[in-house]
Amino acid sequence: MRKKKTGRMTKIVLLISFIILVGRLLYAFIVAIPHHQEKRAASEQQTQQAHTDNQ
Repeated sequence: MRKKKTGRMTKIVLLISFIILVGRLLYAFIVAIPHHQEKRAASEQQTQQAHTDNQ
């Protein structure tokens, strides 16, 4: 009887850990998209400035 309760608690702890892991990955992915877009826009702007300076 004690063994079943321990196994159930282990499954609950693993489920909670998995939910936290997935949440952190989703958060990182959502935050990375605007950061990547800003970085790419800044890079394109520098490229355009260098191109106009060379002309």
